[in-house]
Amino acid sequence: MKITDKAIILSRLSYSESSLIVNLFTLESGLQTFLFQGAKKKKGLILFPLELVEIAYYKRNDSSLMKLTEMQALEPLHHLLDNPLKSSIAFFISELLMNCLRDNHQDKRLFQFLSEEIHWLNLSEELSNYLVWFLAQISKLEGFQPEIQNQNPRYFELQEGKFTNELPFLPSYLEESWLHWLTDSLRLEKTDFLSVSIPKEERVKLIDAWLEYYRFHVSGMRKMKSLEVIRTVFS
Repeated sequence: MKITDKAIILSRLSYSESSLIVNLFTLESGLQTFLFQGAKKKKGLILFPLELVEIAYYKRNDSSLMKLTEMQALEPLHHLLDNPLKSSIAFFISELLMNCLRDNHQDKRLFQFLSEEIHWLNLSEELSNYLVWFLAQISKLEGFQPEIQNQNPRYFELQEGKFTNELPFLPSYLEESWLHWLTDSLRLEKTDFLSVSIPKEERVKLIDAWLEYYRFHVSGMRKMKSLEVIRTVFS
């Protein structure tokens, strides 16, 4: 049976001279892996990370890979494609989602959030604090948001997930002067957080801190290959 759906492109891998293996976060079926035969020969097909597309596919009885037959972009992402900073952010977010999402787990609320953020990212120029805020929102949506016991905390307890002024019993914690930016990224509205002035060196440390926290709360979280690029473009 032919199935149609909306999807967000996360990654692509060459399979043959003309075909690709494509990982998509779909609206109806969550994270799925597809064989896209002849994809390399289709004119105008970009398959860029975070591209919003409409797809048609068939489930296969002989393989866990589903057969993707049609793909059409839903929104042109010219600004994202042409801007090195935005492109770096897109690769980072795609890799993060590949780490966080689980196969076949439908999450329409997350899909809607991502669709809105992709549209915003394509058009906006206010990007300096964006990844710090985005990492905070994903922790909320995926159910491992840390508890804020103090808005100006001395410690970020990573394993139990809390911002506190009490010295943690567990050894996995951060003690830094800039931890309040992390609590702000959780509690402030997006426009308010993006407008605050965070020193460049602290901004990169905040991204590192979020990823360190993710490693405690996302099963199988791998080292982010795109992180070095992010450190470079934001430093």
